Amino acid sequence: MSEEYKNRTRARVLKFYASQCTPTSSPTKKRKPRSRSSNSDEWTEKQIQCAVAVILDRLGVLWCHVPNEGKRNVISGARLRAAGMKRGVPDIFIYSGVDNPEQKLLFENHRGVAIELKRTKGGRLTDHQKQWLSDLSDAGWYTATCHGYTDTIDLLKKLGFLNTEET
Repeated sequence: MSEEYKNRTRARVLKFYASQCTPTSSPTKKRKPRSRSSNSDEWTEKQIQCAVAVILDRLGVLWCHVPNEGKRNVISGARLRAAGMKRGVPDIFIYSGVDNPEQKLLFENHRGVAIELKRTKGGRLTDHQKQWLSDLSDAGWYTATCHGYTDTIDLLKKLGFLNTEET
């Protein structure tokens, strides 16, 4: 390493620490608060996920959520990819079957259920998500994309996890 490179690096580090320790003179931008709408058609994907998680837990279903969403720094992303994280994995995997005899036949033909959640307005599948759903379907899984909370509840009813009276 050259001396010039070392000096530039030291200067950047010192500049960074100085900016972190001294208060800034410019006011911080105020973010517009996210709406906490009670209308389930306006919920974010995270809000839908949390609501469905409560229902599946109360039903005693064997399921999991793969937390692929969110922004990460380069190091965290590299560590997760090295550990096996894949792009486009569906949001919800359901492993247990249903007790409803009428729906048992539908579920017995599949290894499990993979659900990709999207918000009602503007939610679109990425190419990686489409590929995962296709590959899981080829492997014997029941796959679905649900746009919004209501769509997800309708799917759980169709599969026999929920009765009409339970919602």
